[in-house]
Amino acid sequence: MKALFVGGNGYLGRNLMKRMAHEETSYYSRHKIDQPGYEQFNWLEGDVGDHEKLVPLVKDYDIIYYMANSYSQDEKESFNANVQGIKSIANEVKRIDKNQRLIYFSTANVHYGTNEYFRTRRTGEDNATLAKNHLNVRLSFVFGGEGDNFLKIIEDLFAKGLDRFPKTGRLCPTHMDDLAETLKKSDKTIGAIYTNSSSMITFLDAMNIYGKKMGKPEVKEAAGFLSRNIEEKLIEEKKIDKVLFDRLVTDYYRETSSVIRFIKNEKKFEDYITALPKA
Repeated sequence: MKALFVGGNGYLGRNLMKRMAHEETSYYSRHKIDQPGYEQFNWLEGDVGDHEKLVPLVKDYDIIYYMANSYSQDEKESFNANVQGIKSIANEVKRIDKNQRLIYFSTANVHYGTNEYFRTRRTGEDNATLAKNHLNVRLSFVFGGEGDNFLKIIEDLFAKGLDRFPKTGRLCPTHMDDLAETLKKSDKTIGAIYTNSSSMITFLDAMNIYGKKMGKPEVKEAAGFLSRNIEEKLIEEKKIDKVLFDRLVTDYYRETSSVIRFIKNEKKFEDYITALPKA
């Protein structure tokens, strides 16, 4: 099976290309992965906004993973990455009509978020359904693998001096290995799946689990009056932007998660952190 990862040089793309282990894999992105271990993957240089270059590639692949993504609060940038790119590909898959598989990476809170990011992800999911053989993957936060992006978020907030955060929103982070295995076991599913784990930790919990391992001071819970204005305070102090804050405080738990269904022994965030070398 030939696979195309659109936006495949990011954290999710790099790790999933290795774990999905298709017979032939290409990735379409602006930059080539220059790390060892990716030589077997074919780089197709291009921007997701260049539809004239991207769309003609679709016919050559059995499965297309759309992982281009923008968390920008700029409406044009978010629309181009989260909406227009997947629409162009889905329309081409529909036109070709050879039952190609189209997988769109979305978020578990796609129907509940109120900012521009969530709105564009909802529209992106709608566009993916133009292809008959489609799957919308509603992610929680993902950890593990090379270039752990979840830990980078925590490290960045520690570096900015974040010392208080609300204890709200079950984050249910999922290990990259469990995500890949769930995608493999969902290869016949059409529609949408949730990929949250069963772990009920909040982002505050995750910060302190990792912080303790790295010798960082405890981040206190913003409760009572502080919890009502903490978002405004953190944004004003430039410690966090609104899109990220919204993503970190909403609830990701879904009891219908395909990870919970398919993975008997989930890799827990706490165990992952315990196994890391100390700072």
